Amino acid sequence: MLWVSLVSLVDAISSRRLICLVNRERVGRGLNPLILSRDLDDVCQQHSVMQARYRRMTHDRVDHASMPRTMSDKGMRWEQYGENVARGQISEEQVMYSWMHSAVHRANILKPSFTHMGSGYDSRGHYWTQGFARVRGMINFSNVPVCP
Repeated sequence: MLWVSLVSLVDAISSRRLICLVNRERVGRGLNPLILSRDLDDVCQQHSVMQARYRRMTHDRVDHASMPRTMSDKGMRWEQYGENVARGQISEEQVMYSWMHSAVHRANILKPSFTHMGSGYDSRGHYWTQGFARVRGMINFSNVPVCP
């Protein structure tokens, strides 16, 4: 039980650190900060664990459930989604550096229409997943902290 709690705590810290780094990049470019989504955290964590279990970095899930389907199954009302994956980086700063130096990954991080983000990490091979979504509805970004 303690191990599960410790893993959950580490995942939460990693997720909070990553959204801070993402939001600094976004706000520094005049974009709205993203809102941390626990539902997206769960989806991304499952994906990172799956990648570690099969020792393969991939956007595809072994059970063939796509990220959009998994998000919908969790009850999320999304309009757009995006995903970044990475392997091997041992810190949030390292993985953000890698993503920001890749045009495709940077485009997801800086996509103006995204409103929410979640992330997952598995230390067995250092597998990372970032999930982005535009959630339906009006959002007042004036109260969204850069670092929650």
